[in-house]
Amino acid sequence: MNTYFGLLAEFDGRGELPLDEVAPRYFGISARTASARAGAQALPVPTYRAGDSQKSPWLVSAVDLAKYLDDRKAEAHEMWQRVNA
Repeated sequence: MNTYFGLLAEFDGRGELPLDEVAPRYFGISARTASARAGAQALPVPTYRAGDSQKSPWLVSAVDLAKYLDDRKAEAHEMWQRVNA
């Protein structure tokens, strides 16, 4: 799971990643759009709040994000193989 360790390195060893930092880089959407989608669980990975407050930031598990990225990479690799076979 090299992707997981890469994420840990990128996010200073944190296993729970702030959605506002993840969304622009990995989902190509603004933090504000991601926050709205998080409330409806309409993102490609589960999101949650660590606290009970509506003001608590949305978080993403590094494990879930790594799996999502690895799955996307595998899909791209399969597509590339079909095109270049």
